[in-house]
Amino acid sequence: MSRLIIPLLMEKRRRNKTTKQMENIWVVPTWNHLYTIVQNRPTLGKWGQLYKERVSEAAVDWAMDYDWEPVVGRKVILRVWIYWNDAKSKDCHNTDKAWADALEGIIYEDDSQALIQYQDFQIDRVNPRIEIEPIAGGLIEKDKLTRKNKPSKNQLVLDI
Repeated sequence: MSRLIIPLLMEKRRRNKTTKQMENIWVVPTWNHLYTIVQNRPTLGKWGQLYKERVSEAAVDWAMDYDWEPVVGRKVILRVWIYWNDAKSKDCHNTDKAWADALEGIIYEDDSQALIQYQDFQIDRVNPRIEIEPIAGGLIEKDKLTRKNKPSKNQLVLDI
């Protein structure tokens, strides 16, 4: 199966420190680029919404091409390759939030199902991107509610 290819960079608007003019730049989307705090709650900003839409569109196209249905009740392994736009030191996991949310309802029902496994990173100045190979995994076991509110034998209990 071919990999899902999504954009690595998102367009962001900022003021040029030298010219004082507003300009569009391309950045690797991280939590700080995507969200703003509104009434003490993180809210997806305008630029983050645009990036999420770009990722979702690429994912929908890929899912249609490969007859992928959103996985429900199972884990989804996401094997990931990142192709950075430059050689600056970056953390792969800082990109997770940006695209994992955008894949909800397309690759999986909820991003809590995602097991992200970074395979490699390289530099590709001409075509920076993220490549994702989704693989349906094992069942997600749900804990059945019991009438007694006792911890299971696998839980650690702390007396505070």
